Amino acid sequence: MRETIRRKPLVLLALLATSVMTSSCNSESSPTPVPSGTIPKETGVGDEIVATIGQSSITRQQLLNQLLTSYGSQTLRGMMLQVAVSEEARSSGIDVTDEELEQELRLMKQGYEDDEQFYESMNEQLGMNREEVRADARYRLLLEKLSIRDITVTQSEVDEYLEQHREQFQPRAEYQWAQIVVQTSEQADGLLARLAEGEDFAELARGYSMDEFTAEDGGNVGWVEAEDPFEPPTVMDAVSRMQIGAITGPIPIDQGYVIVRLDGRKEIQTKTEEEVQREVRRQLALGKAVSTRELEQELLLKYRADVKDDSLR
Repeated sequence: MRETIRRKPLVLLALLATSVMTSSCNSESSPTPVPSGTIPKETGVGDEIVATIGQSSITRQQLLNQLLTSYGSQTLRGMMLQVAVSEEARSSGIDVTDEELEQELRLMKQGYEDDEQFYESMNEQLGMNREEVRADARYRLLLEKLSIRDITVTQSEVDEYLEQHREQFQPRAEYQWAQIVVQTSEQADGLLARLAEGEDFAELARGYSMDEFTAEDGGNVGWVEAEDPFEPPTVMDAVSRMQIGAITGPIPIDQGYVIVRLDGRKEIQTKTEEEVQREVRRQLALGKAVSTRELEQELLLKYRADVKDDSLR
């Protein structure tokens, strides 16, 4: 089934900010035993009880120690990179405009029904709220601009790329459908007969569909691009030829058989020629640039990043 592209959060600022405030507090590295049915009085920020289990308690400092052990070095590196990238961008006169940020976010939101679903997904998958998603996107765009600032792409290179890949910039279709996945064609035929008699598609999906990702939502799959590689080709072929509101099946897939109801169809509008040229130039420049990892390491060295705590190296 369709899978969302997952992005790794840039930094865990809340973790490090909290750990700095409580770094002067000491505690044992293991949970503290407490008498059954009692919770010790709080004696300080670091000793504050944040959880209990059985006859043990876990303090805020113990939690922070574990988080620092697991994520401290990557979080600290991310914070230093934020400073280095900002300094380099300032000295180079490079910035990310609001328009560029919104365009990047629009690309990220493709395949989601609306802004709310997109940001909910980012929060569920990455633990990032709306502002953190926007800050991460802005950082990546800024780093990208720094990586290609001295790279030249000729018009002939752009024209050659477009000649070979013009189909990438054509309007793309999206479909919205609901589905019921069962093991056998006989089960599918039985459900199709009940649908023909007027039974509710969503109720049958909740009661019989094996697809745990869609069954609880009445079989709703959401909006999917026509070229989505995570959807079975047999389903995409059937959906592309259906009328909105139509039901078809059984369609064979790896998991068994599927019944599909098409709920919507739309096209993602093609970009203007100017936008296409700009996007191709950008992609060609990135192909010539050093990797993001290399650039980040160069900037850390340039701005003399120095981790004082050996445990965070």
